[in-house]
Amino acid sequence: MPRYLIILIAFSTINLTSCATKTIGPLVAGNNTWIISREEGAFPTGNKPLLKEALEEATNFCKNLEKELKLINTEESRQIIGAYPKATVTYTCIDTDNK
Repeated sequence: MPRYLIILIAFSTINLTSCATKTIGPLVAGNNTWIISREEGAFPTGNKPLLKEALEEATNFCKNLEKELKLINTEESRQIIGAYPKATVTYTCIDTDNK
């Protein structure tokens, strides 16, 4: 395989991964309190359901603990100059019988 083709493939792979949506968390925010954020990467379209994806990840995190999600707060920011669209979910995981 020609050397320039290998360099082109490597460069393309790096560029594509930097454009991907990022997940941060779950991060501990206190006693049994967690935060998950989803942020679009470079060239955001604004079409990604970031809050929905963050809520799904939080729900799955609690399910893995055999608990249920209890939502504390959600925040969404739209794309503005210098910032990418982002959704943040703050939650706790409770026993299913503590509804």
